[in-house]
Amino acid sequence: MAKKKKWSTGKKAGITALAAVIVVGGIVGATQLSSKPATSTNILNEYLPTDMTTQDLSQMTDQYAFQVAGNVQQGLLSRKSNGSASAGLAKTWSHSKDGLTWTFHLRSGLKWSNGDALTAADFVYGWQRTVNPKTASQYAYIYSGIKNADAINAGKNKDLSSLGIKAVNKTTLVVTLEHPMPQFENLMAFPVFFAQDKKFETPLGKKVGTSAAKQVYSGPYKFVGWNGSNKKFKLVPNKNYWNAKNVKNDGVNFQVITDATAPVALFNKGQLDQTTLGTPEQIKKYKNSKDLKINSGSRTDYIEYNQTGQVKALTNAKIREALNLATDRKSISQAISEGLDTAATGMTPSGLALTSTGGDFAKAAAKATAYSYSITKAKKLFAEGLKEEGLTKLTLTVEASSDSSTTKPTLDTIQQSWQQLPGLTVKEKFVPFKQRLQDAINHNFDVLLTAWGADYAEPQTFLNMFVTDGPNNDGKWTNKAFDQTITDATTTNALNAKARTANEVKSEKILYDQSAVNPIDWMNAAVLSNPKVKGVQYFSSGAPYYYWNAYRTK
Repeated sequence: MAKKKKWSTGKKAGITALAAVIVVGGIVGATQLSSKPATSTNILNEYLPTDMTTQDLSQMTDQYAFQVAGNVQQGLLSRKSNGSASAGLAKTWSHSKDGLTWTFHLRSGLKWSNGDALTAADFVYGWQRTVNPKTASQYAYIYSGIKNADAINAGKNKDLSSLGIKAVNKTTLVVTLEHPMPQFENLMAFPVFFAQDKKFETPLGKKVGTSAAKQVYSGPYKFVGWNGSNKKFKLVPNKNYWNAKNVKNDGVNFQVITDATAPVALFNKGQLDQTTLGTPEQIKKYKNSKDLKINSGSRTDYIEYNQTGQVKALTNAKIREALNLATDRKSISQAISEGLDTAATGMTPSGLALTSTGGDFAKAAAKATAYSYSITKAKKLFAEGLKEEGLTKLTLTVEASSDSSTTKPTLDTIQQSWQQLPGLTVKEKFVPFKQRLQDAINHNFDVLLTAWGADYAEPQTFLNMFVTDGPNNDGKWTNKAFDQTITDATTTNALNAKARTANEVKSEKILYDQSAVNPIDWMNAAVLSNPKVKGVQYFSSGAPYYYWNAYRTK
């Protein structure tokens, strides 16, 4: 739920209304909400804490879009409740002994929601469209490892048909990899790899997915009622879905609510079936509630520094290290979540991935890093860095999303601690989530408070964001040694768990040693859930919720 699935805090939510993000985002004031109680029908009532952006599978980058897409579309594979792969539109699949060739057999008679036949060619088209540089998909990078994907996306290979996916016939797909990919099965359940209907999309051009009507659906539901900017819409059962008879509810109502206090009030009135607690006050009030659940967020809130040269001082490693040392992570966690979030010790959050020996990767990486709070050390390094750059003072603007109730206390804490550094003035800037994403893309910032949620359960979903010229490397940091560790982990050592873990730990250490970024906290989600609603499946990576097995009890 991580161009970026970059969540509302920054990039792609957690225990706070940063956390509200994990439920999917949107924008609406409490005055726009219906005062009528929820009906007794078997329809779920959910909300998004920020506006829906798109339902174009090649263009979506944020968790809110993925949240909807994960329910209205389906991939070759789906996921079981424990996160492992299960059959989706593909009934069976297999791979060669070397892990380089994968064969998928689609179910027969598949249809799109508009009645068009859904065949293997729709996956070929969708994948080619996403990696085509003309599409400018910010998620094309995730195809890296599939034969010729990188060369095609870089414009070095103009032959889209050379991409490593072939339709042998209407129901058989063969995918060829350049090297083994441990995360490959997981990716097949990720929306960026879903099929697309060429017949439907071609006439629409860039308007694909800009409203609910400008998309067709392959999953359990259809998306209806969204015109591209409104605040209420629905998921309704898709009669053409291959397993429609086993969808256990009559749909999901969504409304966009940006006021962090409104969802809890609506939950208490029975108008929402779950709500993320968006403020420390709410968490304190409900932390002993029988309706409270704490979901692992697999999300990291962090700071990116603009290292393009626009802000000369931020190209200085000592200044960045000083800012990292002046960041009071524990105080931030307390301010935004009553301490239920965890002060980060690296980019990869705890509980996401295991090492080759079965331990928590985040704990292993923490032995190689030492993120800490020390104003004394920070002052010394900051003064040295300013002197090296010929500066006596520095003003930095920290930008964050205005659509989250936690960004203000986070920035206030940062501002207070950073301004203890002699000569530093810190300004706060709050903009809507959409603008924050665009500013990140355009490198139009000094310092950016952002966040990333896992696409899949492997450290690379966080670490490969920072390769040189990577599409999610907004700060444009570059380091050859880091690039090499990522290359080794994803190619040579892809099937060697011990060596791959060593590469990934080294990657975390380089990020720390160079103060490339500033991990702040690992977000969780404190959620109040209606005990009468059963069967909602939650995942800490990819699309956060599956609704089709959920139902309302009396």
